[in-house]
Amino acid sequence: MATPSATTAKHPYDQCSDVGAVPKSADAQPELALQGSLFGEPEPAQPEPAPPETPEGLSDAELGADAAARPRIAQRNSSFDPDPRNSADPAERAQSADEAAPNDEPPWAHHSQLKPEQLTPVLRHYVELKRAHPERVLLYRLGDFFECFFEDAITLSRELELTLTGKDAGKTIGRVPMAGIPHHAAERYCSDLIRLGYSVALCDQLETTPAKGALLKRDITRVLTPGTVLEEGMLSARRNNWLAAVVVEPNNKQEPFRWGLAQADVSTGDVQVMQREGSDGLHQQLAQLEASELLWSGDDPAPAWCPDRVALTPMSSTPFSRPEAEAALLQHYNLASLDGLGLPELPLALQAIGGLLRYVRDTQPLDDHARVPLDVPAIVHSGETLVLDAQTRRNLELTATQRDGILQGSLLWAIDRTLTAMGGRCLRRWIEAPLMDRAAIKQRQTVVSSLVENRPLRQTLRRLLRPMGDLEGLAGRAGAGHAGARDLVAIADGLERLPQLAAQLKDQLTDGPT
Repeated sequence: MATPSATTAKHPYDQCSDVGAVPKSADAQPELALQGSLFGEPEPAQPEPAPPETPEGLSDAELGADAAARPRIAQRNSSFDPDPRNSADPAERAQSADEAAPNDEPPWAHHSQLKPEQLTPVLRHYVELKRAHPERVLLYRLGDFFECFFEDAITLSRELELTLTGKDAGKTIGRVPMAGIPHHAAERYCSDLIRLGYSVALCDQLETTPAKGALLKRDITRVLTPGTVLEEGMLSARRNNWLAAVVVEPNNKQEPFRWGLAQADVSTGDVQVMQREGSDGLHQQLAQLEASELLWSGDDPAPAWCPDRVALTPMSSTPFSRPEAEAALLQHYNLASLDGLGLPELPLALQAIGGLLRYVRDTQPLDDHARVPLDVPAIVHSGETLVLDAQTRRNLELTATQRDGILQGSLLWAIDRTLTAMGGRCLRRWIEAPLMDRAAIKQRQTVVSSLVENRPLRQTLRRLLRPMGDLEGLAGRAGAGHAGARDLVAIADGLERLPQLAAQLKDQLTDGPT
């Protein structure tokens, strides 16, 4: 076999004598043809370039199908580590591709996309708590911050306009989404989340010094929902924050539509129950109540009797069963029997208040001894108060104007001269639910007339009430174990004024207000 010559093995550029020279090939045209003919002769036709050779003999259609089966992964410019789908490990890349979040979300945008055993101990505990509270935003205490990870971090950064960062979750996972808030400002941020309709689960540190070789002990200490908040900064002081629960009798075409409703203001302790018939009556009652949260154990996510603006919170049907409801009532009020409450004759109302109490207890997971102080349920009988439909209340502008929907300009704004939050809430309830019983109406008018005519008494009462705090709200926080030193001082000051108020009313008023 002949050995190739040295010139054959050289690169074409090695054959050039000048540095800037271009190598010539067999197909190269003369320089005249490249510049055009000076005598107008047609230029020689340029040969068409040969198509590139197809590797391994594949056709264009086969190459296109192969490229479509392996799409390119766009490089991400973010604070996270490179996408795990670009890993050199084929197994890890395949797993990440299956678990990748759609719609341009960052890697590991949901806690269900990974295996807990691959996480660090802290994040493994976070995922365990998140699986127990999947519908709530979980704030996890780490040092001086409450942190969120995975989908909660994305929600927190989007809703509160916070910076979305990342945290190392282990060698296999890399970095996962993280967002946090300072622990001393948690109430303000939680208030914004509650106002947006979210529920929040707070996981706090239960010890200051961990055991040797162990993590700090942490657990859920509080669940904040729109209907169970107690903090003063999250509430409107002059209106009740109602938490409601509805139980509807199973559908029977031969029987009328029957329902039971329980409503409670967790911050003040007011509790009312009722049992009625008719879906229209339930719709009007809920529209007038304007509950912040409505507990419901049915299968229909949007029943026809529920107003559009009322947010339904789905629950299991077990707490609303008759045995569970009776047990919850007996435990909460430390009773031996329910006969004194009058609820056995109202089974649907009994089931509704039982499920409500169970929900309130679940929001205080670690406070076995401290419980939210709720009054004994007051039964609202048919005909005691007038139920106004939404259109009537809007036209009358009782508590909000028809045009802008604000308090200023309404009837309540025009007549409210109360000095305390307790008086403001009471006046709002009187306007929203007018009395229908003639004797009760005359009694209320008599008391109001006495205060209008007796100016010295009215001025004395206002002087005692002006510095008084919201005793109902303060008592609720103290009973639930969330009161601070300032709250306790305000309670003590208010209790000192109560005997003076009672003495003034006893001497100069024969009948108290209802």
